[in-house]
Parts: sequence; structure tokens; C-alpha cells
Amino acid sequence: MYYLWSLLLFSNTLQFTWGWGDIGHRTVAYLAEKYLDKQGEQLVNDLITPDNEFDISDAAVWADRQKFRSPFTRPWHYLDGKTHQVQDTSLEKAQRGDALKFLMHFIGDLHQPLHVEAKLRGGNELHVCFDNHCAKTMNLHSVWDTEIPHKINGLKQKPKHNDEKEPAVKWAAKLFQSQGLRPLQAECSDTKKPSKCPMIWATETNRLNCDFVFKKGIEWLENNNLGGEYYDEAAPVVEAQILKAGIRLAGWLNALAADRPSWEHCNRQYGKMRIQKEL
Repeated sequence: MYYLWSLLLFSNTLQFTWGWGDIGHRTVAYLAEKYLDKQGEQLVNDLITPDNEFDISDAAVWADRQKFRSPFTRPWHYLDGKTHQVQDTSLEKAQRGDALKFLMHFIGDLHQPLHVEAKLRGGNELHVCFDNHCAKTMNLHSVWDTEIPHKINGLKQKPKHNDEKEPAVKWAAKLFQSQGLRPLQAECSDTKKPSKCPMIWATETNRLNCDFVFKKGIEWLENNNLGGEYYDEAAPVVEAQILKAGIRLAGWLNALAADRPSWEHCNRQYGKMRIQKEL
């Protein structure tokens, strides 16, 4: 057995922040769903069991709900997704399903520039204004994870929980149509070296902080309305990152599913060896 992935994103001193907001994570999931092959779709159906009440997008935002229900999971949003549980068939289905939900969420987070940036606690300590909203809670991180995605989709501030589902479905369809059937084999999906791909993605995402997010300087960001020219330039960046996250999530799930027979056999053999040893 091996870890599904293991990636140190930040030091232990950093505190928790959000990654994408709900609509971002939901869109990543709906987009990934369009790229799943039959095996990938079966893996998701087996471990998450989507229905009318809980679909793949609910699975993608589930980890953020757990931060409040299970505080011990908060550091995972910064540190790693160190779980081999998806592949461990000796565990209960519910445990493996939870591991898959965390995985879906973390891959989305890796594509939010300020989620892989330590400066000013990922932008949380930089107060800004967006479309003349200057509340104390408005910071650069919230602009990227929530305000920009909301404005792209014409959403009012703080929509209700399920109000973001329909816009997310439409956004995913729009991004999918713009990209078409991009060859997933071109994306990194080496599950045998589970830290490799996330590190590549995080490094790529982090470059956006220098190239765009902080490019205008702290003073400019603090003293200008980010809902104007900054938004106009940021919106395409956000859409490109959501698209990448959806494609890469699908590629990762498809790769896991393709490798499923080998790790299920490995776990069965491991279980037999363990039983024999105990006897």
C-alpha cells in the first residue's frame, strides 16, 4: 500500500484559510465529471454514491464543512492529503468515501493561487475593497476564492448553500465547451509517486502570485477597487485555473480507477498475510 498523495504545502506555523469558495469547488467537480471514463465514474459512484440529495459537487465542498464539525481536519487544508484510505479495501466504504472527498477538495485547492502562498497568510491579512464592498472581512484571499467567481457568474454576495449548484453546472458546461475533449493522458496522473503531481501543480499555481495576484504591489491593492480593471484581468486567470483543476481531478480519478485491480489485489493479499500472522 502507498499514500494516495503526500504533499507539504506550508509550514506548521501557518493557520487555516479557505481555498476556492463553494462555486469554485462545485464547478471543478462538475467539470471533472464530464471527463471521467467508465472506471473513474464507477469509482466515484462506489465510494460516494451520488443521488438527488448529494451529488459530486457536494462531495467536493464536504471537506470545508468538516473543518467546523471536526476541527482536527483544519490543518489538512494546508499540510497534506496523506491518505491511502481510498485504496485500502480493508476499511469501511464510508472511510474510503471520506478520503475521496478530501482528495477532490484538495486538488481544487491546489489551483487557487493564494492557497499555495504564505505571504500575508495567503492574502488573508491584506484588507481590500471589491466593487465598493470594504467590510473588515473583505481581503485578497476572499476576493480570489469567492468574489471573482461570484461576479463571473452574476451571483449576489453570500448566496444560500445550494444556490451555487445551478450556476456551477452552467459554468462547468461553458468551460468544458471551451476546451472540448482535451487528452487527459497529457496531464500528470502518476499515482505511484503521489507527491509528484500535486507538487508540480502547486508550483505552477504559486507562480501566478508573482505574475499576477501581487504584481501591482501591496499599496495598489489596498487603495484600489479590485472589482474594476483588476477583476477584468483576474477573471480569465480564475477560469483557467478552474478548468485545469477539473481536468486534473478527472485524470487523477481515472488513474486511480485504472489501477484499482492491482491495489485491491494487494490489499486482499495484505489482509490474508495479516490474518495468517495473527493465527
